[in-house]
Amino acid sequence: MALRSFFLVLAALCAEVGGSSLWAADLKAPLEFETTKVLPKGVRNPRFKNVFMSIENRFNGVGQIEPLGVKLNKGVTWDALLDKQETDAKREKLKGLIGASDVSLASSSGPGSTTGVVNTLIDVKVPVLAWGVTDRLTLAVAVPIMKVQISADTGFESNEDGNRFLNTLSAQDPVKADEVKGALTNGIQQKLEQKGYEPLRSHTVQGVGDIKLVGKYLLSQKEQDAVALKCDLTLPTGRAVSPDKAVDAPLGDGQTDFGFSLIWDRMLTESLKLNTYSGYTIQFANSVVKRIPTATESLSDVKETLRRKLGDVATAGTSLSYEFSSVGLTVGAGYSFQYLTPTIYQDGQYESYRYRLLEADSPLQALHAATLSAGFSTVDWFKAKKFVLPFQANLAYSRPLIGRNVTKNDVVTAELVLFF
Repeated sequence: MALRSFFLVLAALCAEVGGSSLWAADLKAPLEFETTKVLPKGVRNPRFKNVFMSIENRFNGVGQIEPLGVKLNKGVTWDALLDKQETDAKREKLKGLIGASDVSLASSSGPGSTTGVVNTLIDVKVPVLAWGVTDRLTLAVAVPIMKVQISADTGFESNEDGNRFLNTLSAQDPVKADEVKGALTNGIQQKLEQKGYEPLRSHTVQGVGDIKLVGKYLLSQKEQDAVALKCDLTLPTGRAVSPDKAVDAPLGDGQTDFGFSLIWDRMLTESLKLNTYSGYTIQFANSVVKRIPTATESLSDVKETLRRKLGDVATAGTSLSYEFSSVGLTVGAGYSFQYLTPTIYQDGQYESYRYRLLEADSPLQALHAATLSAGFSTVDWFKAKKFVLPFQANLAYSRPLIGRNVTKNDVVTAELVLFF
């Protein structure tokens, strides 16, 4: 009967199809270790997680660390500055002023480069309710309440040629100098406005993220070994990324995923446990509104509704945990690996290469991370009638080690677990 109940639930989950992580289709360090543990029949288990992370850097495509706003740092050419002039007469006048400052228009350096700084602070509160349907089957629902603070600033940094040009311009035409300085300093904002994007500014986004449904079934339980199968379904309830924002804080990825993983626990001693797991998440296709880039410009003034297939995610990991039963303390350390395949877009009304450029913005991702954890539990004391309330308090710290095309950020998770 327990096995039949499990497959009925699994079939329901598969029929619903879905899933995405708290992190909107992007790999992040794990929040905790996997385990084969399930709840006893009839036991309800409310949990409250609080997840914190600050994002300032990312791993690029070759694993090097770079600032989150690196794509905003671009060189400005003299031709680009001249193109900003409204009339041919103004363009010729500015060209003459550039020549008067002993700067060659053929110079590849230009007057300098735009600068951009983007930092993100994420605070996620996740109430979770789990229920032991049978002694082998546990179901749970998690509802992330997300608060994302984005700090964004742009500017312009002059090089030697740029300083010489601006000094000459200030001496000959102070009014024009102020105009040019403003155009250089606000170049990113002006370009976004021309393309129909919202202004780039610091802002905070709050709301419900993607809701996750989880089912775990204990396949085997022996003296030293336990094996469990976990399935999760994530519903696209969080706000997806906006095509009108160059830098956005989505609360979800706008589509559904279905994931499953196999978990194995091995008791090496009475207190020392080894855990290993592997899993796979299918991210199902959906329709999304995207800006369509060109060969020379990633910012685009055209939008189109496209069919999109986000990449699937493969995960694997292992951990060791040791329980000091006399004091109710458990400590652990683990390693995890995640791999996300590239995103695929269906061609639309424009040239095919433009959709390949769009796919290049969502390449494969890989992340190796280490996790440390500590937990305190009164469950055994409660069972021995030595404590009035069964609860757990857990703390985990995860750190990315090596990655490709993912953000580099530590994750801190605090959790309170009750049983009734």
